[in-house]
Amino acid sequence: MNDIFTRLKKSEPIHMLKETEYQEVAHKEMARCRQMCFRINSTFPENDILWELENKLFNGKLPKTSFLTPPFQVDYGCQMEIGDHVFVNHDLTAMSAGEIILEDGVMIGPGTTLLTVNHDFKDIQIIICKPVRIKKKAWLGAKCIIMPGITIGEGAIVGSGSVVTHDVPDHAIVVGNPARVLKKVE
Repeated sequence: MNDIFTRLKKSEPIHMLKETEYQEVAHKEMARCRQMCFRINSTFPENDILWELENKLFNGKLPKTSFLTPPFQVDYGCQMEIGDHVFVNHDLTAMSAGEIILEDGVMIGPGTTLLTVNHDFKDIQIIICKPVRIKKKAWLGAKCIIMPGITIGEGAIVGSGSVVTHDVPDHAIVVGNPARVLKKVE
């Protein structure tokens, strides 16, 4: 299948205004997710329905053991995969057009931004996506920014406020802007 979402995952340049499928299909999914996020973010925090609404946002693929703390914004729920025992604290921004994968046991601190989308410098109406993968048991501190195309290694720790512009090795601790390896987790 080579639909618009597959093309986005494969980093195919897509002209946002001229690509009919982007306008008709991707915009429809974005609108659905915007409405679902509004409903989730407006629901009383201790309400049992929250997980059900989040599961609907992710098209019935959210494990019962995983939870995102509202408020948050996800633009393409269909482009996210979330493993078991994932915890995401409040104020996540997930620009997921190019696919975001959160493997089992990932923990994400408040105010974190996961980006999969960039624009062509010669024509900003053209988007180019690259997937983001956060591997098993990685931990992102508060207010991290993960740039398009980045993989955070298994068991890695990203310090609060870090801007990650390069892949992070397994079991590494990275900090700063741009994030640099500080040491390995024992």
